[in-house]
Amino acid sequence: MTQTTGMESKVREAVQLLTELQEIDDGLREIALERGDLPEEVEKLEGQIQAMEADVAQRKADLEKTTAALVERTEQLGGAKERLVKFQQQLYAVKTTREYDAITAEFNFVKEEITRCEQDNARDTQRTSELTRQIEDRTTGLEKVRVETKAKADELREKLAETEVEERGFLHRRENVVVRLMKPLYAHYERIRKAKDGRGVARIMDGACGGCFAVIPPQTQVNIRKQVDIVLCETCGRIIVP
Repeated sequence: MTQTTGMESKVREAVQLLTELQEIDDGLREIALERGDLPEEVEKLEGQIQAMEADVAQRKADLEKTTAALVERTEQLGGAKERLVKFQQQLYAVKTTREYDAITAEFNFVKEEITRCEQDNARDTQRTSELTRQIEDRTTGLEKVRVETKAKADELREKLAETEVEERGFLHRRENVVVRLMKPLYAHYERIRKAKDGRGVARIMDGACGGCFAVIPPQTQVNIRKQVDIVLCETCGRIIVP
């Protein structure tokens, strides 16, 4: 008799702790609902900012590289044009066919170099214009996202400030409850809670499970109310309490 009474006492304590734990988790869930999607929105926007900043930085690096190449090639083009003038002058002073052919070859080579440099410069000039425009557009977009992020972050901070004390109280109570629960029982509660929309415990409601509304046999209802054993809903797996 003493052993039975001791077991019933442990069951009643477990039922009480589980009921309190569910109430605490319901409170934490309400706080999360008050905050809405703000935490996820802020996190998403911050990630977007990082991606946009990286994109702008890459385009600035490309612009710097392209501009440097353009400057270097422009200097190269100037030198090539000077050599072309020099070869033109030398053509008028040649005395043999061999000298003429050699200078003509050099002259044509420099002309090709000039043509190539001018084409590359035209391409890079257009590229620098495109990159400049893209950087301006993306910087403007980045600033807009930063403004939106700040507004969302400020709103989230306000929400956190409003609920922080209450949340800390719930979390402290939760720790005190969890350490007193048997680990297998708590593990089952957590598994069901995460799988069943935040509710691992359900009350009897009109002879049915308050979670999934499956009918509970009369004798099982009696056992639940007497708290002689931990009873799980055969349909949803929630822990049934009076």
